[in-house]
Amino acid sequence: MNAKRSPAKPLGRRPTVDDFDVREHLLDTATRLFAERGIAATTVAQIAADADVTSALVHYYFTNRERLLDAVVDERLALAAEFVWRPAADDTASDPFALAHEFVARLFDVTERMPWLPPLWLREIVNEGGLLRERMLRRIPFDNIKRFGARVAQAQQDGTVNRELEALMLFNSILALVMLPLATAKIWQSARGLPVIERDALRRHVSALLISGMQPQPRAAQPKRRVDLRSKS
Repeated sequence: MNAKRSPAKPLGRRPTVDDFDVREHLLDTATRLFAERGIAATTVAQIAADADVTSALVHYYFTNRERLLDAVVDERLALAAEFVWRPAADDTASDPFALAHEFVARLFDVTERMPWLPPLWLREIVNEGGLLRERMLRRIPFDNIKRFGARVAQAQQDGTVNRELEALMLFNSILALVMLPLATAKIWQSARGLPVIERDALRRHVSALLISGMQPQPRAAQPKRRVDLRSKS
């Protein structure tokens, strides 16, 4: 009597741990390499070599390069964006100062768990010609950004937020204050005389800039009118 044959598995080398998720491992590897080298400079063969599998296995799970990029956006970047922007979707959260603090906290949280995010964001989304830009633009919750901007604008009218700020640009400023230093940390650290960018120090710096900049500016004291005594003589 023939023993039952186990289900066919894709060809390629893989770790022997039973619960190891090969597809997740390949997606993690590809995302990290895209952040380090850029998508255009990263081949399927390099992804396979770094993941210690064959190129055929990469094609088995993702079919082609375009589907691999779709997976990076759908299963990595879009989830990160949804996590960061979630506070703005809550209609009960109206305090722009609390929301700004929450955005900063979530950006530092997600970039700590996904250290590849800042350089990938700069290379492939912000950069003109980035290969993930159009894919990501279709997934950004612009309604949440508009909702946050509307709360800031209302607070400006109420006199609790600096009127000189552009309400719709505030979230973009928060994003840049956190992401740009983290994305360029290696360049910064390679320069002579510049200190390493410490995450805690950067977080304090960003929070101080935001809160100080969002505070309403005191009205300039009106100059006292001089009385010309000669006109009364």
